[in-house]
Amino acid sequence: MLAHLDEPIAGSPVDPLCFLVRGWLWLEDFHPGIVAIEAWSGDVLLGETTGLYGRSDVSAAHGLPPGTNTGFELFAHHPGPAGESHFALKIRARLRDGTQTPPLARATATPIFRDYRTNHFGVLLDRQTTALQRHDNLFAVGPSQSEGSGELAALLRRYLGPPPRKIIDVGCGFGSYGRDLLADGYAWTGAEVSASDCAELARLGLPHRHVDGRTLPFADASFDAALCIEVLEHIGDPRPFLREIRRVAPRQLIVSVPNCELLGYLWDHLATPWHMLEATHTNFFTRWSLGALLREFYPNVELRFHTPYPLRTIEGTPLHYNLLAIATADS
Repeated sequence: MLAHLDEPIAGSPVDPLCFLVRGWLWLEDFHPGIVAIEAWSGDVLLGETTGLYGRSDVSAAHGLPPGTNTGFELFAHHPGPAGESHFALKIRARLRDGTQTPPLARATATPIFRDYRTNHFGVLLDRQTTALQRHDNLFAVGPSQSEGSGELAALLRRYLGPPPRKIIDVGCGFGSYGRDLLADGYAWTGAEVSASDCAELARLGLPHRHVDGRTLPFADASFDAALCIEVLEHIGDPRPFLREIRRVAPRQLIVSVPNCELLGYLWDHLATPWHMLEATHTNFFTRWSLGALLREFYPNVELRFHTPYPLRTIEGTPLHYNLLAIATADS
């Protein structure tokens, strides 16, 4: 068995509330049985991912077939080490039979001294805070965007798996992700409530349905997966909305929303993410509130971030605009 941790880098400070764990592993005969990669510190699970991906450098170095999925990355959260000089990190694989491997890679992480949970809005950084933050808790509307995020597009492909798959993109806007997914061989269909956005979808020749925002005009289990990109924050009552998505796409839902955890960090900069304060945003999500909501409909939910924010913490650790959730049914 081979494994290596690329991040965190030894000696570089990390924010224990949110830091990237990235590396690769190769388990030889056991490799096909991997269902998740887990990051642990002692007996505390810091995060996990099901999204292994190809690393050409690893395949070349170890003589593996091109495209072998060896790479992993996840965003970890350690609730305990504030004020400590370091904490131990170890990587395990969870296998299809329910067993865990011994530690495959180890590192020592150096946490920043400050605990941002004590900051203004710092309660949003506490994983015990699972309540939805609504418009009145926190308090501008922009048009649909013609172009999507390249980073998010790559993540969608990673977690959707290879085509062909039937995908419903709920609240697709101008179909900014649909064009490339169709070109890659996915059977993509947009669902959009805005008549003007539907007119643009028709002009672009993209398959779509004009919907009423309450129901989806498709039979049960019509789709392999659903996308809901920058939509859930606009939905006044998200549970009926998610129940309808689960009806037509019961196996997988991928959600992107603005990252409300930013507010706990930006006080030092006297800054607020403008996009989050759009007048039509009624829900404000953290990893824990989004995860708790989605698990009511899909039992397995993996959460991560995407799209770097232009500001960093005072200590120089990165921040991100958006949360990404990959919700799936039991395998």
